Amino acid sequence: MRAMSRMNLLFTLTSLSVVLVAVERFSFTTRVLLQPYGFLRLHELVQLTVLIPLTVIVPALIFREVSRDFSALRSREGKWLFLAFVIGTYFYATGNGLHEMASAAFNEHCDANAFTGDLCGGLFFNDFYTGNTMFFAGALLMNTSLLAIESRNPDESSAQGSPAALVLNAAVYAVTVLAYAGLDRSPVGLVYAVGMLLVAGAFFLKVRQHYRLFPFTTYSALVYALGGFASLVVRIFL
Repeated sequence: MRAMSRMNLLFTLTSLSVVLVAVERFSFTTRVLLQPYGFLRLHELVQLTVLIPLTVIVPALIFREVSRDFSALRSREGKWLFLAFVIGTYFYATGNGLHEMASAAFNEHCDANAFTGDLCGGLFFNDFYTGNTMFFAGALLMNTSLLAIESRNPDESSAQGSPAALVLNAAVYAVTVLAYAGLDRSPVGLVYAVGMLLVAGAFFLKVRQHYRLFPFTTYSALVYALGGFASLVVRIFL
């Protein structure tokens, strides 16, 4: 399988993972309390044990591709970028988990629209700000590491693949960016989307004449150009 095809497969898995996350959030799992004590909903259990790991595994496989089967880690820069990717993964998963746990308690025990007191206030802040800030900071570090290591390791074989699947998958993920950056209660996602738009755009401008050699860079630039601009429009005019 050509590298472009492998990357498109991973982009498709990324699209599948975000679709699963969206579908699960509106499923019956949000109405099932786990015993004893109703400590979690089934929703959080599925997120913490299945969906969050999936959203970490796929970027790890992308890292393998853009580092050319980890061969780029032989260089000093590659080692530092791998370390940055691992740190980003930690904050991404930890922030996501914190968000889910705080969200479970906040939505179960507090009035989401008119909450009072330190307990509900703290749960709200951990849900929408602490967890989200850690999550998006981790995502920014992960994606920047992937962009940086791909920029050092262009792949000639990827130029033979069709970009149609890449564009389609970018459009799917851009809808997810719009959901958390343009429609979420907290503005943290918007800050992340604008940051990624600038970072991915800068990397893309460097390789735009040979964009097919850099599929992750092209994909990221499309995702955040579509999702980031749409989010800004929604925040400003709606």
